[in-house]
Amino acid sequence: MTDRIGFIGLGNIGKPIADNIARGGYEMSVYDIAGTSERAPEGAYVSASITEVAERSSVILLCLPSLSAIEAVVAEISQADVADGTVVVNTSTAGPTAAIAAHDRLRVKGIRYADAPISGSVFLAGEGRLAVMFSGESGLFERLKPVFNTFGNNLFNLGVETGHGQRMKVLNNCLIHTAFVITSEALAFGEKGGLDMKTMLDVINVSSGQNFATHHFFPNHVLTETYDSASQIAISRKDIGLFVDEAKTQGCRHVVAEVVSNVITEFDEKSPGVDQTMIYPLTRDRNQVQA
Repeated sequence: MTDRIGFIGLGNIGKPIADNIARGGYEMSVYDIAGTSERAPEGAYVSASITEVAERSSVILLCLPSLSAIEAVVAEISQADVADGTVVVNTSTAGPTAAIAAHDRLRVKGIRYADAPISGSVFLAGEGRLAVMFSGESGLFERLKPVFNTFGNNLFNLGVETGHGQRMKVLNNCLIHTAFVITSEALAFGEKGGLDMKTMLDVINVSSGQNFATHHFFPNHVLTETYDSASQIAISRKDIGLFVDEAKTQGCRHVVAEVVSNVITEFDEKSPGVDQTMIYPLTRDRNQVQA
């Protein structure tokens, strides 16, 4: 039997994921608290509530922006009249602690839970080329793999331990946010000294300092001065803060991550609501570099 897919959270990255699932031929029910009809994939059933999605679906994917949103949605699903064995798949960034809490809450209701956080840009989501970091019960990965293949081209099964997918995503987020902050400081240093940004990127991207920020964010969103990665700096703040919190919980060293978290928090408080790539001009302005 083909799974009936529910999808909750049709935001910047959730919508292209849902669109790709729909194009894969799946029967879908969708919901977004900010308005569903204008965001729904073509052919999908526009649900009036989270409960309606849950009761119409055998697999429910979540793509949500915050821990509080995840907790609220999981709570509502746990109260819905769903079929025994319904699967909730969390593609959001939640961290292992929240993943375990969601798993435990749903399990007592006969609902299965899996992590499948995704990584990549909004553009890659539209292209169906995201990375998917799965962890969950034995057998679930193979069942869900056809769904994941509609929006991801790098699928990783991290095992049956609840939270392993989230652990992988949180540490990956730490790396990219750290890379973006330090790349901003390095390029602002170069720019203040008279170096051209494009030239710096050309050199870095064939040298040992290259990273995702220099290959993707800076050429596509900073050099163009469009600052349109479709992810707000508040999300960066949440992501790096989540790593710091989880590291503290586990007794792991987090000195550099905490510095990065403080930098991003400062910029978010100074310029709330801006795109994450605005970290560069905010850094540059501290150096009084003329654009």
